[in-house]
Amino acid sequence: MQKACDPAPLLIRSGQPSDASGLSALVRAAAVFSPEEITCANEIILDALNKPSPAGYQILVAVLAEQPDLIIGYVCFGQTPFTLGAWDLYWLATHPDHRRLGAASALVAEMERALRAQGGTHVRVETSGTGGYSAARAFYDRAGYQNVARILDFYKPGDALYTFVKHL
Repeated sequence: MQKACDPAPLLIRSGQPSDASGLSALVRAAAVFSPEEITCANEIILDALNKPSPAGYQILVAVLAEQPDLIIGYVCFGQTPFTLGAWDLYWLATHPDHRRLGAASALVAEMERALRAQGGTHVRVETSGTGGYSAARAFYDRAGYQNVARILDFYKPGDALYTFVKHL
């Protein structure tokens, strides 16, 4: 029996074309992405949802079981070109009103399960070194991703590129 203070159960499913506006709203609401990043994320979302391909971008969404039309998180990933089993995690976001429910962890776990089933050997993720991304870096560390590289001043002065990798 679920206690009153327990979070609602989550469902993870593949993204669908009808999710485009909800995903766009989520990316804006996440409040961590620059306007350029929001534009890029939205372009990739539309590409992934409208031109599905095993070698292209793939999207998983997290919804509350009791509100299956409300997208509270998503992950976008794709196979790294010219590799046999490497994948890139491109975007991971949860809505600020629904953080700490385990959506990001559930999304990444389901992504990793799907990648193993497709012969994936490891996942790479790159993120910013600014304070706004400190929670993301801590999340990847907790999720078993190893920080394998840091390039200072990569994005701009004072903003390093962090590269994390997890072997599946």
